[in-house]
Amino acid sequence: MLISLEWLRRYVDFDVEPARLAHALTMAGFPVVAAQEFETGDVQLDVEITSNRPDLQCHLGIAREVATMLGGAVRRPAVALPELSEDRIDVAVEAPELCPLYTARVVRGVAVGPSPEWLRSALEHAGQRSINNVVDVTNFVMLECGHPLHAFDLAKLGGPRLVARRAAGETFTALDGSTVEFDKGECAIADGAAPVALGGVMGGLHSEVGARTTDIVLECALFEPIAIRQASRRHTLRTESSFRFERFVDPECAQWASDRAAALLVECAGAQAVGPICVAGADIPRTAGRVPLRTAQFARVLGAPVAADEVTRVLSALGLERAADPAEGTTEWSPPSWRPDLRDEVDLMEEVARIIGFDRIPDDVRIPVRPQVVSEDTRAARRLRDALVAAGLRECCTEPFVGAGHVDIALVSDAPGLQVVNPMRADESQLRRSVLGPLLRVVRGNQDRGVTHVRFFETAPVYLRSDADDAPDERQLTGIALTGDYADVKGAVDGVLRALGLEHVVAFERGAPTPLRPDRSATLRVGETIVGHVGELSEAALRSFALTRGVAVAEFRTGELLARAVLERPYQHISRFPAVERDLAVVFDDVVRWSEIEDRVREAAGELLASIRPFDAYRGDSIGAGKKSVALRIELRSPVRTLTGDEADACIERVLTALRGLGGVLRS
Repeated sequence: MLISLEWLRRYVDFDVEPARLAHALTMAGFPVVAAQEFETGDVQLDVEITSNRPDLQCHLGIAREVATMLGGAVRRPAVALPELSEDRIDVAVEAPELCPLYTARVVRGVAVGPSPEWLRSALEHAGQRSINNVVDVTNFVMLECGHPLHAFDLAKLGGPRLVARRAAGETFTALDGSTVEFDKGECAIADGAAPVALGGVMGGLHSEVGARTTDIVLECALFEPIAIRQASRRHTLRTESSFRFERFVDPECAQWASDRAAALLVECAGAQAVGPICVAGADIPRTAGRVPLRTAQFARVLGAPVAADEVTRVLSALGLERAADPAEGTTEWSPPSWRPDLRDEVDLMEEVARIIGFDRIPDDVRIPVRPQVVSEDTRAARRLRDALVAAGLRECCTEPFVGAGHVDIALVSDAPGLQVVNPMRADESQLRRSVLGPLLRVVRGNQDRGVTHVRFFETAPVYLRSDADDAPDERQLTGIALTGDYADVKGAVDGVLRALGLEHVVAFERGAPTPLRPDRSATLRVGETIVGHVGELSEAALRSFALTRGVAVAEFRTGELLARAVLERPYQHISRFPAVERDLAVVFDDVVRWSEIEDRVREAAGELLASIRPFDAYRGDSIGAGKKSVALRIELRSPVRTLTGDEADACIERVLTALRGLGGVLRS
């Protein structure tokens, strides 16, 4: 925000050098990043305003801060309007969720031309260029109080009526010459015929105030911040108005801003008649309510006490109003309309600390800190999510409601879904019994938009029927859905098991429920307990979800895995002795699982085994039907000495003997 000190002195008296004022603002939390002195002696300060203080995007806002810091009083200019005419304009709000308040008034007899010197100088020293006296007045008031305004040429409007409404598919030409096509979520300011402005962002070229303009309509409104931000980005129209509306504009300033601009139009543009302000929209609450403040908390939070009278002085100077004290040692404060960021007790404490100076807080005082204790379940859940993110998956957050007509897939439970008594939407009348159905609909949504390679996961509760009573059986499940094959999804699940220390606890057993391919799927077991399933979707399942590419999924009971997680691993020194590697190709029956092979190798090699991994598998006529050749690499290492060749060979022979117990034959 560019601030002119000469302009600032209109509202507050201060007798300090610009450098000292810049230092005071910086220490109060608003760094002055640059300063420029003009030939007239005025000084421009470039003040960095944090996003939670939109009230400081104007000179009056900075004046309030300066007055509080230096002990002065703020003078908001008095408005002297001529006797109002009966010249009214009809205004209406048809989209209050986009424009909660819309005001307009007619100002007649303006003489559009250059602005007076004081107005041009003020704008230029605040970083604005002068356009004409009418536009300059609206810009001046915006930079003065922070409330944007807009002036329409009354003769160019399609009638004495302005409406704030939704628009979709309509177009108009903006002031910068660009063509704007309205989206359905955007606010249009329309006359009797068509849109004349993109509400809160930019006016239209065809209703622009020009040299021949004599009568204007002065708009002063409030717009919904998120809608303004979206519209500004969608159309790449970045304006001073949208910058302020998308953050916050004081709802109680609209009347004053309109009156102030009308009075300046009389002074600077020779306006002959000013009509009354015409208002449409609902009343807007002044503040969120009262904020309690305990004086004793200053010592605990800041590390130093603050006197009660000093707290009262600071908060009162910032515009807060003190209510009746609810209890001894506690006060209640009502924030002003321009400070929506003051919601909690700590917000008020920060304001006091900021004004009295953070340098008053001693750096040798111990502030009591209570460490947060993270439960084992929480640690395990974080590790599970981290493992899936590390595998390249993105976490989703889907709705817990599904429709009776939705294609569903549930691997953990085949119980029917629970009906919702009062569904929010008619097509979402059941609670989900699986996370895979919603995840696969996300995959299809991406596919329909041309995103063909996706990797998603979600950890969320599902709701199953309970035999005990009417209450649902709520369980936590983790689902994975990705474009790829069995190896892709199994790799992600393996990463989770390693992260939880369960890689040797959970076994993979070939085969899974019907939605998965029987030859490309597996069931996860801990002993006799089934904890999940993993595999590729069958062709029928792919068709039911309208998926055009192969998709692999996994679903497992999160609680079962987290309860067994081993988060603390014993530390092992890295051996400084070299390893011995041996590659083996062994032929097994096709039904032998890798987990059985790995267990036999680990048992036979004992403490000399550093690692084991498969790197190839072969099936073909050369080894016979129903057989497979598994190539595995075994790494042997002693923690205390270098292994000899004879020791390594003896260990490998023990491994081969163990594999023969599984029917394994060394391939020649």
